[in-house]
Amino acid sequence: MTINQSRGTHVSRYLANLRMDRELKPGQLASIMQARNISKIGSLIRQFELTGEISPYWFKKLINVLNPQKDALQKCITQDQEAHRKEIEEQKKKWNQWADTKIDPYLTIRYIPAVYVTKSIPKAFTSLREDAEWWCSNELKNFGAKGYLNWTRREQTFFEKGGSNLWRCSATFEEPPVSCWMKVSGSSQKFIFQEELTSIVKVQTKTEV
Repeated sequence: MTINQSRGTHVSRYLANLRMDRELKPGQLASIMQARNISKIGSLIRQFELTGEISPYWFKKLINVLNPQKDALQKCITQDQEAHRKEIEEQKKKWNQWADTKIDPYLTIRYIPAVYVTKSIPKAFTSLREDAEWWCSNELKNFGAKGYLNWTRREQTFFEKGGSNLWRCSATFEEPPVSCWMKVSGSSQKFIFQEELTSIVKVQTKTEV
């Protein structure tokens, strides 16, 4: 008996098959692993089988109980590493295509934490980045606010409160550009609003501006 091969990882599917070969339910395996909360850890085991996500502590417990063949386990690890490498390469390719797409420069004004407004840069100030920065600095001075210029999707210029002390930053795939964000009270996650997505948000961790 095997589980759905389109889910989880090579490692998690391999360990799931070892569990089922022994005709053990996740809860029974959790009991053998001496878990205090059988139901909770049983669910954790099943979640691992479906997603490949588990803490080092419980992964080590699984390995000790299921005792997988070293060569077979190493093969699965290698396959997962290769799959991950290809996934990262594909993501980086798509990011570069997105980042190289030309945009009209615009200013993001931060009035208070998690309250942002964007303003287009007048055409008269978009020929040179220095001109756009001068215009942004004056706008932020009028509002008494922080903000940043999105010159391209890679190049941003940040200003302290009142448009002072500007500094430039270049974004990369590893260090993506800063975006507007909001955070739900009591949560450590920030909802990042992408410039081209008006109705979709994704959760990331970002540096506060």
